Amino acid sequence: MAKVTIAKVEAEIDVCHSDKAKTMNPQVDWTTRIGGYTEYSAFQKFWRRSARGVFSFSNLRRILSLFLIVFLWHVVTVYQIPPFTRVPTPAEVWKDALNFIPTMHCLKCVIFSMGRIYLGFMVACIIGIPLGLFMGWNRIFKNFTFPVFECLRPIPVISWIPLSVIMFPQTEHSIVFLVFLGAFYPIVLNTLLGVESLRSDYIQGALSLGSKPRHIFFDIILPGALPSIFTGMTVGMGLAWVMVVAAEMVAGGYGLGYMTWESYILIAYPRIILGMLIIGACGYLSSTVIRYFATKAMPWRSLF
Repeated sequence: MAKVTIAKVEAEIDVCHSDKAKTMNPQVDWTTRIGGYTEYSAFQKFWRRSARGVFSFSNLRRILSLFLIVFLWHVVTVYQIPPFTRVPTPAEVWKDALNFIPTMHCLKCVIFSMGRIYLGFMVACIIGIPLGLFMGWNRIFKNFTFPVFECLRPIPVISWIPLSVIMFPQTEHSIVFLVFLGAFYPIVLNTLLGVESLRSDYIQGALSLGSKPRHIFFDIILPGALPSIFTGMTVGMGLAWVMVVAAEMVAGGYGLGYMTWESYILIAYPRIILGMLIIGACGYLSSTVIRYFATKAMPWRSLF
């Protein structure tokens, strides 16, 4: 009798445990769940991500700031508030843009200026970044190169225009040389400061663990200096656009700077503003490209 009672109690306990497991871990009917899942194609995924990025609050604020600037421009030009009495209105510039932007002349000006910019900027990066890294890493190398660099850096780049014409008989070479100078100095200086700002205990710790100089350079110095390098590249790109416009105003058959100066000579005031806006848009696009590569080269920056 006692054995039968114990068996009944154990059976009731097993039933209670099974009921509790069912309530805690209910079985999922995956046949109904799978039907509710939608598989998107690669294009649909790209479109959904792009739409979320375009219509984000940060982008809407940027667009709103542009509309605010255009509104202020419209007010000061329509009501002729000094010193904007002779400045064309946004409507006049828009009308001239519809006639000028689709032409081949505008396309040639953009292509010539962009080509000069990127060629001179690439040469400045190829020479300036290694120079700044070695100046910050090796004290002997810095003692030989930094005094010459500091003597040349305060010289205004515009003052190099006559010498560049003498050095390079071809106009294109002289313009690219001026763009190179405009981007070279900030790239070298920011790279040098980026290396010198690294904590010395990182290098000393690596040396104590037996790291070789090449490992220290590629694993500590170069990654640690990347933020300053890209900052110098961004500043250098802005100065490169300044120099290419100044050089094209002095000597250049095509280019955005030459087009802007020619519009001033022909008293085409809306074309001047249009040229300035195109230069600003191209410069913003160039800086955006640099920031994009910076996020790819420094993925850890997004964690902070």
